[in-house]
Amino acid sequence: VVSTQSTGRQACEGDLANYMDHCPWWLQPRDNTTNNWMDLDCKMTETISLVRAIGSKYFLIPDDAAMVERAEEVEKVLFSIMNTMVYLINKICFAANNPEQVFDPVYANSRFSRKFISFAKKLEPLLEGPFIMGDTLPIHADYLLYACLYDLQKFLPEPFEGSDYPKITNFMDKFSTYRSPIRRWFESEESKTGEYIRPPVPHIFTLLTENPEYA
Repeated sequence: VVSTQSTGRQACEGDLANYMDHCPWWLQPRDNTTNNWMDLDCKMTETISLVRAIGSKYFLIPDDAAMVERAEEVEKVLFSIMNTMVYLINKICFAANNPEQVFDPVYANSRFSRKFISFAKKLEPLLEGPFIMGDTLPIHADYLLYACLYDLQKFLPEPFEGSDYPKITNFMDKFSTYRSPIRRWFESEESKTGEYIRPPVPHIFTLLTENPEYA
């Protein structure tokens, strides 16, 4: 997962230089570039490919075929919901018919909340609990899942505060305390800067904290 341009270059050097070779078939480019017509800014295509490459390097890909298939289903629902967030922010809230480019967090959250409900209903059955494969070590897709849920929680915190989605809540609680470099990265100042899955323009966290009511 890339946080800044410099760390992105470092992550993709050496044996991860060909990380796009790990791009799944359902995200293969349609026009001889790394862009996918379903991926609005190509970030999720690249992120999924990079996570798979890292998973392959560090033995995080499960051996069981059924679990590989489940991990791919998780990737697909994440791909959909993250691009929905990008579309909502960049194509609707900042549409051409909005010349003042005014961002309304209440409007954005209300539009996105309906999409999140559908997403959560698809994701819950895919979590064995607490992680994708169950009460075991996280696999590559668990890291991707936490990265995306982390962003979604910042954008729309309400679903994570209740008990409507117990498996998602349990996953977030368990992963946030899982001892790993990734957890420490999320707690660092570095995680709060640069581009990281979320839309590059506008920077969603900056927009959401303009009004203290939404901070």
